Amino acid sequence: MAVKFEFSDVDSFFEQGYAEVKAAEDKVGKEAVDYAIEHGNYQNRTGTLRKSNKYSVQDDGLELRNEAEYASFVESKGYEVLTGAALYAEKRLKEEIK
Repeated sequence: MAVKFEFSDVDSFFEQGYAEVKAAEDKVGKEAVDYAIEHGNYQNRTGTLRKSNKYSVQDDGLELRNEAEYASFVESKGYEVLTGAALYAEKRLKEEIK
């Protein structure tokens, strides 16, 4: 007795799930950048450091970055630039993707 299986709907199921995860990552990425801008506890003399907070959704997840060359230096001095936003994003993604 031969058994035949039909899995044609599986691909669309995974594609829909993938799209939902990407949408959640995009939403949380925007929130995380806003969080970084709002909670940065450094004196933003030129405006460059806050404007340099960016995010992108990659195939393997959400990427947060600050494109100012001196962002890590400012954080090393104990100021909040992007680290708090990364922790916020992790928390929010866990809430969004259950």
